[in-house]
Amino acid sequence: MRLSIVFLFIAAGVLITSCSTPEPVSEISTELKIDGASAHWVSSDLLIWDPGVEADRYEIHYSRKADLTIQSFDIPSGESISLETDGILTGYLADKFRHISERPVFSVDAEKDELRRALKGQLIAVAYDSNRIPVSATRVQTHGVIDDLYTYDGQLGPIYSGDDLSLKLWAPTAQEVTLSIFDDDKNEIETIEAVQNNPENGVWEFENLIEWDRNFYRFNVTVFHPENNQINTFEVTDPYSVSLSTDSHYSQFVNLKDDNIKPAGWDQLKKELPHPADITLYEAHMRDFSIIDKSIPEEHRGTYMAFTHNGEKGSNLSDAMAHLKRLSESGLTHLHLLPINDIASIKEDTNNRVDLDDPFNRICEIIGTNDQLAEDCEKYGTTPIREVFESLSEDDPTTLEIQRIYRSPEHENKLADYDGFNWGYDPFHFNTPEGSFATNPEGVQRILETREMVQALDEIGLNIVVDVVYNHTHATGSSRFSVLDKMVPDYYHRLDPNSGDVETSTCCSNTAAEFNMMENLIIDSVLLWAKEYKIDSFRFDLMGHHPRYVMERLTEELAKLTLEEDGVDGKNIYIYGEGWNFGEVADNRIFDQATQFMMGGTGIGNFNDRSRDGIRGGNYTNNRRDQGFTNGRYLFPNDDTGDENEELAALLDQGDRIRVGMTGNLADYPYINRNGESVTGGNEMIGYAELPQESVNYIDKHDNETLWDNTQSKLPHDLEMDERIRVHLLSQAMINFGQGVPFHQMGTDILRSKSMDRNSYDSGDWYNAIDFTLENNNWGIGLPPGWDNSDLWDGQREFLSNPNIDIQKEHMELSHQLFREQLEIRYSSPLFRLPTGDEINKRVAYHNTGPDQIPGIIAMSYSDGVCSGNDLDSSLDGVLIIFNSSLDEQSIELNLSGMTLHPSQVNGSDEIVKESRIENGMVTVPGLTAAVFIKEQNGEQGEFVCNPIE
Repeated sequence: MRLSIVFLFIAAGVLITSCSTPEPVSEISTELKIDGASAHWVSSDLLIWDPGVEADRYEIHYSRKADLTIQSFDIPSGESISLETDGILTGYLADKFRHISERPVFSVDAEKDELRRALKGQLIAVAYDSNRIPVSATRVQTHGVIDDLYTYDGQLGPIYSGDDLSLKLWAPTAQEVTLSIFDDDKNEIETIEAVQNNPENGVWEFENLIEWDRNFYRFNVTVFHPENNQINTFEVTDPYSVSLSTDSHYSQFVNLKDDNIKPAGWDQLKKELPHPADITLYEAHMRDFSIIDKSIPEEHRGTYMAFTHNGEKGSNLSDAMAHLKRLSESGLTHLHLLPINDIASIKEDTNNRVDLDDPFNRICEIIGTNDQLAEDCEKYGTTPIREVFESLSEDDPTTLEIQRIYRSPEHENKLADYDGFNWGYDPFHFNTPEGSFATNPEGVQRILETREMVQALDEIGLNIVVDVVYNHTHATGSSRFSVLDKMVPDYYHRLDPNSGDVETSTCCSNTAAEFNMMENLIIDSVLLWAKEYKIDSFRFDLMGHHPRYVMERLTEELAKLTLEEDGVDGKNIYIYGEGWNFGEVADNRIFDQATQFMMGGTGIGNFNDRSRDGIRGGNYTNNRRDQGFTNGRYLFPNDDTGDENEELAALLDQGDRIRVGMTGNLADYPYINRNGESVTGGNEMIGYAELPQESVNYIDKHDNETLWDNTQSKLPHDLEMDERIRVHLLSQAMINFGQGVPFHQMGTDILRSKSMDRNSYDSGDWYNAIDFTLENNNWGIGLPPGWDNSDLWDGQREFLSNPNIDIQKEHMELSHQLFREQLEIRYSSPLFRLPTGDEINKRVAYHNTGPDQIPGIIAMSYSDGVCSGNDLDSSLDGVLIIFNSSLDEQSIELNLSGMTLHPSQVNGSDEIVKESRIENGMVTVPGLTAAVFIKEQNGEQGEFVCNPIE
């Protein structure tokens, strides 16, 4: 009688008993399920893995043919490396893999040559019971061991040295790499073998390539990819490409030092940058800026070249550049551009694109049709799409017809997928300018024109920021838009620690800067943009998904750049970003993040959402209860009724958030809060900065509704236009008159609207374009697209149809002028731009605080009196700013004398602020007004109030 044994195959989900005659093995599924990718090879000699079952023996199996199968009764095929249990993870590795450091640790028994051989194929960790039967199997994640064996600090991509050209590619897990050369027509004309595959650093090198200068090229990479568990040969562009063909199908050899891709005077351009505390930021999108500007030649609209129409060197001055020039003259220092590196979402070949100025029937010709679109194309024929949309919105400002055509929900291909617009947060190649913004996307023209843009902005006194997106890529795996993941599969991206799936909390495929070569790519890329394009500042998308130490290292590397050698003062290249805390990395789970409360003392800026919400309220919602200091119901009692005590408590809370925000959001700023308590800025998780430059103070940017749109949803329905504009400008004054770094969305100074669209990333030129002739601000041009707005349409119909919201040209002109005057005030004295926390703690004082404060008034002062120490402004002893968010004039007794209204307001365009006055220590300010008073210095420093709590 056969011995009765019960095998419970947990992973396979198969129970086999031999109490009776067993079925033949061939009739039963005997392949053990390979469960996820929960084994982590963290260094050349250590692996972390919790098999989840009792086991007697452990091995890594590998195959360069990717033919491994794990049979329930047989030892797996392929070669193997023994694992031995080895305590717990300690030291550096325990921190680097902190989120899984408590899992069982195994030592890896293999020579480095075998490790390198194993990493070039399929890898599976297998656990066996005492009978040598596999009981658990999983794929192996290899980030750590690759870092240990293959970290490379040298230059990658095309390398020009004298008259020679070489090419280096880091692909340590590739089995073979060759280089294909193409002519201008993309005919393959040569295949080149690597002269070296360095097993010590994983670099494939190709030499003596100078004869192929300006030719196009691609790599042919043979590599195992877990996506299909096969050995694949991918045709891939260079991750370090500096030039590309149209639509990025091919990389191009280009020496960025070549004179014919530099505008005249480029090498002589030296960028002496302001201290970060002296910066004001203005956020723009390349296409928004000029796409409808008829003062610019049509071929330059929406391109880098639009910025060259700056009135300098004999060029014409366009409406758009005249607008920037006026802001620059008023004090604006930096223009922030949404991503301008190569992106995946826009078709660069205009033959395959449909834009608003095209005839309507081109929609059907290019993207196909359905019954409704066919009817539309016949109806509108050759009428430009823009004219059709204009007619529809004039008939009904809340029409849905525009987005039906634009997004065509019943049609697989949508106009939105074929137009030239996208915000660009979908990086394809990090080191090459985007081709759709060039007059010719093929090859080097984009390089030259990007530099011409930078130079033209410098000529009108503006530095340039570029928005960089290193936290994710557009795609992974075998997608055409996948680059990094084809070169070194599963390395550059952050994987779920159990399943091995690519994390997507950022929206797309998350990268993993906690690993060395992704960190190096970020550093190399930013340095390239700083040196080769003379970019002055970098805004990091979702910076909180990067480790703090990566951002610190970046600032250290940038600080090494000099005016003499690099044309830029690297010490004042300003880094800032979105330090939001969420996703798989939240709460420092995987590493110390570059989030708001982690970056104090680094000098790196974080967006300040606390004072933003305090000023304007949160993002628009249907219940309209999340209102701010400048637009709450307590201040507008004719609006919907509510609990007055609740509204007052909210108002006082918002006031505290704004006060801390206007100190540069310092964590240690001492003040009296609304409850009468002596606290510091970090109380209630408000202040997070140690230096004022670490707080980027804003009330609107490209995300969510514009300031104008968001505010209209919160104001009384019957409020007049003049008062609506005053609310708008009062909100901006709290940004422009406070400490820290002011940040504004382009067009906010001219009441910019997106017809209440809260997420216009793919809403096209119709919702996003800006009219610098001020004939239209885009309010009421149709209900916004439904993908992020449909649940708000009922409320949006109400607001967009409100006859009291009637924006005319004179309203936009006034708003623009008053915004400029705010900038002029900010730059009239260094007291508005204090560079250190110590100076702010000493010089900035708040009045009208505590539980007995007059609601709706924030009163702050900046001291340059004798109590302040150094004389920062020889013309002033101090500044007093009163923000009155009430509809009515209010007075507050401050016992200050000898003060007068700021000259910019005395001589300015706001007639109401001129009614502000100080009489016998009583300060009186009209409703919805920010009044700035100054005390002039007469000889030596005089007396002025310092922070009494400091």
